[in-house]
Amino acid sequence: MAVVVVTDLLRTLHRMHRQLADLRDRLTGGPRQVAAFKARLAASEAAFTAANDAVKKGKVTADQKQLQLRTSESKQRDLEAKLNACKTNREYQTLKEQIAADSMAMKVLEDEILEALERIDALRKDVPPAEQQVAQIKKLVAEKEDEVRREKAQLEAEVARIEGELAAGERELPADIVEAYRRAVKTKGADGMAPIEGESCGGCFQRITDMMMSEVLLGRMVICRGCGRVLFPAAPA
Repeated sequence: MAVVVVTDLLRTLHRMHRQLADLRDRLTGGPRQVAAFKARLAASEAAFTAANDAVKKGKVTADQKQLQLRTSESKQRDLEAKLNACKTNREYQTLKEQIAADSMAMKVLEDEILEALERIDALRKDVPPAEQQVAQIKKLVAEKEDEVRREKAQLEAEVARIEGELAAGERELPADIVEAYRRAVKTKGADGMAPIEGESCGGCFQRITDMMMSEVLLGRMVICRGCGRVLFPAAPA
C-alpha cells in the first residue's frame, strides 16, 4: 500500500476514534446530567418538606401552649371562686398570692404564644418559594429527560455508522501493522493514536528520534516510546 494511502488511512482512523469517543461520552453524559438534575430535585423537595415540617412543628408548639394557657385560666377561675369561701385571712392571702403567681406565669405564656404565632407566620413565607423551586426543577428534569431520549436514538445511529466505517477502514490496514494498531487502540481507545507535532508525539509531547520519523514517513508502524501511541504525520497545514 502506498505511503500516502497508509498515512491518510491512519489519520482517518484517528479521526473516527475521536468521533466515537465524543459520541459515546455524549451518550453517557446525558444520563449523568439527568441524574444531576434529579439530585437537585431531591434536595429541593427535602427543603420543601423541611419548610412544611417547620410550620407544622411551630403549630404544634403554639397549640400546646394555648392548651396550657386555657388550663391555667380554668385553674385561676377556680382559685378566684374559692376566695369567697376562705375562712381565714391566711387562707385568703395564700390564694391571692397563688393567683398573682399564676397570672404572671400566664402573661409569660401569652407572650410565648404570640412569639410562636409570629414564628409560624415567618416560617410560612418559606413554603411557597420552596414549593415553586420544586416545580421549576421538576420541569427541568422532564425537559432534560425528553432531550436525552430524543438525542439517544440519533447518537446511537451515528455511533453505529462510524463504527461501520471504522471497521471498513481497519480492514484496509497493511497486514504488518494491524496487530500493533489493534493493541494500541485496545489499550488506549481513542487515545491509542497521535499525530506528530513538530518533532514530538502529539499525545505525550516526548521528542521522537530521526529514525522514528523516517519510519513514519515510510508508512511503517511506529509506536511512541513514551506513551505507546501509534504515530502518524500531522495533516499538512
